[in-house]
Amino acid sequence: MTTIDKLDDVQGIVFSGYNKYMACCSYYLLKIDDAAKTKPWLKNLVEQNQISHGADKPTDETENRINLAISYSGLENLNLDKDSLYSFELSFREGMHSEHRSALLGDRGSNDPSTWDWGSGANCIDMLFILFSKNETIHKASQKYHEKAFKGAGLSIVQHLDAGEKKQDANGFTLEHFGFADGISDPIVDGFPTTSGTGEIATGEFLLGYPNQYDGKLTKIPQLGSAGTAFGKNGTYLVLRQLKQDVGKFWAFMEEEAARQGITADYLAAKFVGRWKSGAVVEPNQDSDPNKVDNSFNFSKDPHGQGCPMGSHIRRANPRAVGLGATEEEALKVANRHRILRRGRSYGNFLENPAKDDGQERGLLFICLNANIERQFEFVQHTWINGVKFAGLYDENDPLIGSGVPENRNFTIQDEPLRRRVCGFQQFVTTKGGSYFFLPSLSALGLLGST
Repeated sequence: MTTIDKLDDVQGIVFSGYNKYMACCSYYLLKIDDAAKTKPWLKNLVEQNQISHGADKPTDETENRINLAISYSGLENLNLDKDSLYSFELSFREGMHSEHRSALLGDRGSNDPSTWDWGSGANCIDMLFILFSKNETIHKASQKYHEKAFKGAGLSIVQHLDAGEKKQDANGFTLEHFGFADGISDPIVDGFPTTSGTGEIATGEFLLGYPNQYDGKLTKIPQLGSAGTAFGKNGTYLVLRQLKQDVGKFWAFMEEEAARQGITADYLAAKFVGRWKSGAVVEPNQDSDPNKVDNSFNFSKDPHGQGCPMGSHIRRANPRAVGLGATEEEALKVANRHRILRRGRSYGNFLENPAKDDGQERGLLFICLNANIERQFEFVQHTWINGVKFAGLYDENDPLIGSGVPENRNFTIQDEPLRRRVCGFQQFVTTKGGSYFFLPSLSALGLLGST
């Protein structure tokens, strides 16, 4: 079992998304206008213990939590030297909006960075400031305080995104906008305070300075001047994407296609996702939600996808122990080299009646943490989510969140005696903005405020 050095040096969001205690959340996307003012502000945030950390566990009495991440342009604007900047991984330096990275992620057509609300062109982001609060009253007061502080710190707000109201099902799971239980299958990470015993995934997959899952070595650690690799230790990379969900279009298509195929809309939607609305994985010979969630499965009882289709969302996002190797052990070893840790929230109000679209925007503020963006997030997105030849398939990507290029998409539902094919549908999720950030340790934030 790995022991993490100085839990109080690791930003708290690494270990928790604060869903239990923090009802409100705002994401401030900031631009550095005057680094001479920003640096003292950073230093004061650390010295005044305003940044949450892993040793500070929230309780019912906790009022706020703050976390802060910095993009490559932000580090440039803080005047890091060339050698220090080049010590960060290439994908982070190039940026999500760059020609190469955006092509890799499938951000073309309506997802192209040129169409984004933020994260490209003049709206590139230097810093992400995440504010969590216990309730709305406390949150509004905290927003007023920090928005005033931004001005004094030489920062301007490019975009301000508020998470929406949390909606839970009868089992206590948070629902995403399509109506499915979410956040069920985050990896169990070795050395994390939330993990009992030895975790299934190495600490170094999500925290720099510790052995990783890939080869048991240390993933490349960013450096800063005389501090060397101590600067990057206990930090990680953070991916943020604003994903608009077209709930009305999704359920209208489910109803129409299900009627055409003589099945129910809930059944078809469950096949797309790979889980029923309750979060229970779809198993062979099921035609309704068992409302019994067990996340210990590895697809060994469904090797051919006759329950949870081979190309369904959850199977692509984490193939587990089937489809990636000659044996279950080999397949699981491959899958566990590409895990991500999710920490996002939904935004916008829930559409209570999908048949009556209210025209309001809603979606997911997707956040994931990973020690290597290219091997983890980008691999999952490019090879599994948007891979048209995933698991023996040949002309389809993720039916739920896959890129809409080409516009007419397909999905195969394995069945006996004959498979079902769903053809010619468009994308239901559109990228509205995105950026890569470095989530420094508290000591690294202090260094950035002092250099």
